[in-house]
Amino acid sequence: MSTTIKVMSIVTGIFVGVLVTAQFRTVTPLSSSYPLDQLQAQKNLIKTYIDEEALLKSRIVSVREKIDTSLEQNQTISQTANLETLNNLKKRIGLTDISGEGFIIALDDSEFIDRETITNEEGGIIYAADIRDVVNLLRALSVEGIAINDQRIIATSPINSVGNTLLVNNSHLAPPFSISAIGDYNSFLRRLEEPGVLSDLQKRVKENGIQFEVKRSPHVVLPIYNGQFRLKYINQTNNPSS
Repeated sequence: MSTTIKVMSIVTGIFVGVLVTAQFRTVTPLSSSYPLDQLQAQKNLIKTYIDEEALLKSRIVSVREKIDTSLEQNQTISQTANLETLNNLKKRIGLTDISGEGFIIALDDSEFIDRETITNEEGGIIYAADIRDVVNLLRALSVEGIAINDQRIIATSPINSVGNTLLVNNSHLAPPFSISAIGDYNSFLRRLEEPGVLSDLQKRVKENGIQFEVKRSPHVVLPIYNGQFRLKYINQTNNPSS
């Protein structure tokens, strides 16, 4: 082999070696965009979270508004119910005047009787027991209210004889007596026809001339109770909210 060929082979080998070494030392640029995709995905997740949070907040506001509205309605209903209960109780104990359809019972002594000269055994006069019997009959019929003359009758109203007058709610009443009741007129008449109902009074109506009359009235007005309340069974209680 000639010297020229040897020299060329050596030069070619050195050149190839340099190229191979340069290839291994060169840093190949990354072609993938993985970090950018991950960052975009995170941004999308954050945006979705913010949107969902805003939606949930709006729903919470809406639910709170509905709750507040329901509470206000319940409070109004409760107040109305309590007020209605209070008004019914006031009616039952006579703290308000009431009116409605009912009837009036007129009771009077016999026209031939003079209370100033009669004895307590006279059958032609109206006794306290007669008034009490009529009132008890009305209560048995569950009438809405009762009044005798201008005195409202409640559960504790006393009806007693004092001399020639009757004592009702600490007021002295003289005949004629007008017993007003708010209730069913026909029911009262049917009870009067039953055997044994007001038998003594009805007997003296026939035999002694006691005046007893019942009239229907489309508008009966009962006054407010003006007597005394018995506080024997009323106790003070602690307010649970205090």
